[in-house]
Amino acid sequence: MKRLALVLACMSCAGTVAFDGPLKVSANGRYLTFQNGEPFYYVADTPWQLLASLDMDETREYIDIRAAQGFTALQLVATPWSFDDTAAHWDFEGETGQARVNAVGEPPFFDSDGKPPKTNADVRFDHPNDAYWRHVDNVLDYLAGKGMAAYFIPLWASNFSRHFSEEDHYRIGKTLGERYRNHASLIWVLGGDEARVSVDKYRSLYRGLRDAEITQLVTMHPRAGRSSADHLDEELDLHSIQERGDVASMVRRLQADYRRTPTKPTFLCETWYEHDRDGGVFRIHKTGTSAAFRAHYWAARLHGGFGEGYGGWTNWLNLDHWRNDIERPGAVAIATHMRNILGTTDWHNLVPDREQAVFGTHEKVHAAISDATKIAVAYFESSVSVTIDPRWFGEVAGMAWYDPADGRVLGIQPLQGEPLDRQPPATGAGGDTVVTIRPIRNIKGFHYQVDDPVTSAPREP
Repeated sequence: MKRLALVLACMSCAGTVAFDGPLKVSANGRYLTFQNGEPFYYVADTPWQLLASLDMDETREYIDIRAAQGFTALQLVATPWSFDDTAAHWDFEGETGQARVNAVGEPPFFDSDGKPPKTNADVRFDHPNDAYWRHVDNVLDYLAGKGMAAYFIPLWASNFSRHFSEEDHYRIGKTLGERYRNHASLIWVLGGDEARVSVDKYRSLYRGLRDAEITQLVTMHPRAGRSSADHLDEELDLHSIQERGDVASMVRRLQADYRRTPTKPTFLCETWYEHDRDGGVFRIHKTGTSAAFRAHYWAARLHGGFGEGYGGWTNWLNLDHWRNDIERPGAVAIATHMRNILGTTDWHNLVPDREQAVFGTHEKVHAAISDATKIAVAYFESSVSVTIDPRWFGEVAGMAWYDPADGRVLGIQPLQGEPLDRQPPATGAGGDTVVTIRPIRNIKGFHYQVDDPVTSAPREP
């Protein structure tokens, strides 16, 4: 029997390029592009308090590491967690939040007398402290120079919306909008975890941005278990979902966004945060080596999401221990290995395989296909069997199975003939697996040789 092997070509994620922005929505409304129309692969880290917590030297170091890991965006809050001492007195597993000022002691806004405010009531959003915002300028410029976008929240709503009026929200929108209206790498974000959604206040902030004549896209960060589309629509260019329930509930939420009209891009902006153990503060943590951690990211992407937001403890809360927390395995699984695997496909053309053109239905299998290149991708939460139909490819196809935790090729198989049941030939330590399938003639990122029908590892060409 003829033997077939594939050698995965290395894809580098760490290159640095000037940012061709502001980002745009693709012509089909499903993903983001640079100004020249090239698809933008969105995978974000969420060091929410980076702008307030680190000085510029540490910030450059942090961004350099994330860029090298493959991240293409950071999700950031423009201001500290609180304008008074509230965040400094938090106790989340012994950790506190950034309060009042940034790493070098500068507050973002002054009071009416030009002094640092002592309470929320003292803050004047039309009195910005230029020293604070010059640091933000420098960080955003450095990000753009690395080819990375900024998902940029002016005011974290769950901490602030109840304290400030609609007029206050308008002022911060207008003030920051005027400063950053042409910044290439920005995506403006309303909201921020607000449990008692202040839609009128979000609209006021949006009006401030629009009156400042911003040129960038706008979305909203919702509370857990919601989409931005549950609260706002016509103001938003794209939708954001936060979900930490089971995978099925996240998929239902994303599918609802995917079916909305008019069509807008949607993505999983926030889900489980990586920790050394499950549970933790607010019960939002999972171990990054587990399939349960990766499943949300892969399922969201293959059910139509254009990207994902990763986060790790303690970096989502503060960055006091960032050098210890930045190398967590889950970050590399999502930003390096997931991106590398999808980088061998035309990922922007993938659509959910709802009609079962290639993959049969199984609640633990999430699949997408590209009609443009006849490529199919599926994520298996566990080692289950599912029907695969080779006829869709029109010719002999090659199946490459991967461990999504570390990117290893687990097995190589040819695929042809009538529909048949298949399960992963092997699984990684977490029990989950990814398969990509494509016609032999339509190769991107692979080298083919005559070899065994099933092999446990690729061979050098």
